[in-house]
Amino acid sequence: MTNFTPLPTQNEEWGFWGTCKQSGYDTAEAWDAVSRFFIATFDLTPEQTRELLDARFGRHLADDLSLIEGSIDMRSITAHLGNRVADASWRKSFEKSIYEVTGKRTCSKKPTTKNDVFTQIAKQHLNLETLEERKSDSLDFKEVAVWNVKAALEAAFEAGKVAARKGA
Repeated sequence: MTNFTPLPTQNEEWGFWGTCKQSGYDTAEAWDAVSRFFIATFDLTPEQTRELLDARFGRHLADDLSLIEGSIDMRSITAHLGNRVADASWRKSFEKSIYEVTGKRTCSKKPTTKNDVFTQIAKQHLNLETLEERKSDSLDFKEVAVWNVKAALEAAFEAGKVAARKGA
């Protein structure tokens, strides 16, 4: 995963930021979590992500966060969005909105192998670039927050449920 700084909103009264503010969420934390998720999952640029979240889609996405049980923080947002993307109809809806707002077509192709799924989860939730051994302590060992480990395990669990439904 490439390190980046999410771009600030250009729409503080509307879109994702405004709706989060009206709902009483920590807007900066929610913005950061959702930006990072969409960049990693749909290979969007920070500019495309800001455009998406500042649009009507962002308002609806912020409303969807109200379905999270418990606290709304980086971990719970990432897990919630991971569950949404694991569902084919939600993923298709996200991809349609991305196209409508940014003009970017996203790939609906799911990871094809178990290792592809593991790598995608590691990148998205654990901030690991690869699961390949690189024979360097600084590259092979990382500190990871427990909430990120939990989110990764939840994503793996959801991927398993999806695979089981498809008979894979």
